[in-house]
Amino acid sequence: MTDEMSSSQTQLSSASSSTSASPAKLCSKTYKKASQLYLTRRLPESLESLQPILTVPSSQDEHLTNGDHSAAVATIATAPSTWRIKVWNLYITLLSAIVDLGAEEGKVQFGHKEWKAIATQVREGGIWENVVQIGYRGQEGSVDAEVVFNLATLILNHSSSQSLNQQRLETYLSSYGQPNLDLTDRLQDASNGLQSSRITIGNGTHTPKDLNARVRIIEIFTLHVLPRNGEWDYAQEFINLSEVLDEERKELFVQTLEGLKEEKERGEMRAAELQRQKDLELERQREDERRQAEEEAAQAAAASTNGHKRNASEVDYGIDKSGSRSKAKGSTKSGEKLTSSSKGGTRSSLSSNSKSSKKQVKAQPRSQAQATANMLHNLFAKIVQRISGNPMSIARTLLFLLGILMAMSRQGIRDRVRRITGSAWQKVKGTVGMGVKVSYI
Repeated sequence: MTDEMSSSQTQLSSASSSTSASPAKLCSKTYKKASQLYLTRRLPESLESLQPILTVPSSQDEHLTNGDHSAAVATIATAPSTWRIKVWNLYITLLSAIVDLGAEEGKVQFGHKEWKAIATQVREGGIWENVVQIGYRGQEGSVDAEVVFNLATLILNHSSSQSLNQQRLETYLSSYGQPNLDLTDRLQDASNGLQSSRITIGNGTHTPKDLNARVRIIEIFTLHVLPRNGEWDYAQEFINLSEVLDEERKELFVQTLEGLKEEKERGEMRAAELQRQKDLELERQREDERRQAEEEAAQAAAASTNGHKRNASEVDYGIDKSGSRSKAKGSTKSGEKLTSSSKGGTRSSLSSNSKSSKKQVKAQPRSQAQATANMLHNLFAKIVQRISGNPMSIARTLLFLLGILMAMSRQGIRDRVRRITGSAWQKVKGTVGMGVKVSYI
């Protein structure tokens, strides 16, 4: 109850102060206070200090002030043009700073619900309608040009879609400077001793200041809002048909518009090129991963094949050992025969020696075939191992084998190899025979 009483007293005091002070003094005092709070980044307090002059009084407050319910307007609507522009520009700047806080900081300073409502009002363009209804009694063309420029800039910076901004600017430019034909407002302004800015605006280009403001609005409309909406042809046509711009400014605006269009096209081309490069890079990475997976699979298969060949080679080495053991047994047997023949006499020893030599001659071709088979098996095992370690050597190996086969296909080469092999075996047999004779002696 104490809070309600204090709030009601505050409203009564503000209402009484509004009646005692003129709109110009009230706007001046409020503007100075709000601007100081804004400069010290006390945004909630700055916004709160602006609310009394930007709010239409309720019917109860209006009854307390002058007892007329039909004339309920905000203080800013009856203020002079200078203070009206300053207050609205400060209000727009303050809203932009509040939206820039972000959701987290805005929730801390204003609360989630209030900050979201302010951000939605700015981003969806509702702030424009509030300014027109509260500050200019719903007359779109009566809005001050500087306020229009700041409103368009605010929506341009914080709204993702510029359709509403384009619509509002088109409405303003089409209705700017039109005379007010509402006689009720004229009589009311005359009775209050106020001079409405809607009557003195004219066509909007009576003074250099008005002309400069109109040019700035056309600039933001044709060079910022319309390009954001993709209306390049419409912007160029609007510039060429504008009665406010002179030939020099038209040429400058058209050149700027063409430059913006070319820059946007280059940006789109760069974006497309970057996207294409990203796609190629992703495809290259996928190809590398696929190739690496295939190489790993091939290495795993080669490793399993090498293990199998290694086991086979170990078995072959066992065969060699058995062959050597058989040779050793044969030599021991031949030794035993030699010792028995030495005991039996010279003739018997020679006969047994000739028999053992015949058996060795018969056993040598078999041991020769086994040695050749082992040699070829080891050769092929080494070839397979090298091929698995270096897949690129398959071609060289095939060419090498092909060369051997082509060489062996010739009759002369086969005869020559046979002669060389036969002579080598004759030397081996002679050496073995000499060893047998030496062992016998």
